[in-house]
Amino acid sequence: MQRYYSRIYWHFTGSPKSDVKVLSPDELLKKSEPKPEKESVEILLKILQSQRLKATSQEQVGPYKTDAFCCTTDIPFKDLVEHAVYYGRAAIGFKAEAIHDVFLPVCYVSSMHEAHNNLLENDHPLIDFIKITDFHPKEGHTFYREREWRNIGDFAFEKDEIAAIVVPDDSLKMVRVFLEKQKYPDDISVLSWRLIEEA
Repeated sequence: MQRYYSRIYWHFTGSPKSDVKVLSPDELLKKSEPKPEKESVEILLKILQSQRLKATSQEQVGPYKTDAFCCTTDIPFKDLVEHAVYYGRAAIGFKAEAIHDVFLPVCYVSSMHEAHNNLLENDHPLIDFIKITDFHPKEGHTFYREREWRNIGDFAFEKDEIAAIVVPDDSLKMVRVFLEKQKYPDDISVLSWRLIEEA
């Protein structure tokens, strides 16, 4: 069966701090950089402890600034390594059912789309789920490859809605101990980025 999507929805915790309007991940990397790995892992642990993804992101869509949202992506496991360049090497993987019932997929609109102005009216019912990007086949030149899903506002999750966690190798033991202390289910996979890179 063709697998162009994932049954695990990933939330990277190393996203760059940036309010700059950009049209691709490569542009984003020129304006900012991912958080340091230590900070990314600390954020991951705070999310797991609070059982809440906070709505800390907003984007400019034409003249409109979206409401605050949190997001995940349904990037297949084998492709995670390509996105770590932009968003770091720490991520929480949510079970698909937890995301499908709360989040909506983003509608990607070309920056050159002749009708895009009609989509950018403030009263458009899906304005908070529109993302302007360039479409380009080269990696890093379009946000379309990220397959983002958004939730407006915070997302409170249950411990059994976590499927997997990936972190740098030196954080594996600490994360496993943390999950045990927080009484997370034993079947959550905690994986190293080395495994992803070498798979």
